[in-house]
Amino acid sequence: MYKLEVVTPEGIVFDDDVYMTVVKTADGEVGILENHMLLLTNVVPGKLEIYKEEGSEPELYAVTWGIIDVRGDRVIILVEEVYKVEEIDVEKEELLLKKAEAKLAEREKLSLKEMEEYERLKERALALLELAGVKVA
Repeated sequence: MYKLEVVTPEGIVFDDDVYMTVVKTADGEVGILENHMLLLTNVVPGKLEIYKEEGSEPELYAVTWGIIDVRGDRVIILVEEVYKVEEIDVEKEELLLKKAEAKLAEREKLSLKEMEEYERLKERALALLELAGVKVA
């Protein structure tokens, strides 16, 4: 067991001892058990699984961008946003996806910064919709 904290700009979302955490990072999905090697890497939009005990069903969350800091006996996940999977606002995410795709269709009118912003928005919306069980064409 180790201490896991999930923190957003609004405050602490989760703070408890856990058996295992699985999170999507820029390098792929990472599973963390007690006494994991030191790790500091970027979190990308996707699923966060929290197992409170060995063999238990995970608590499922959707997270957006952030970082994870693993120190063996303590793990801190700092993310922009976190939602319980069943609380994802599908309508909102579908609207954000449509907005991003419409803007990206007019790439020649966008600055590089705007293009990156809409690409991030699209990636975020796609990840959350997938976790909510929505099939996106």
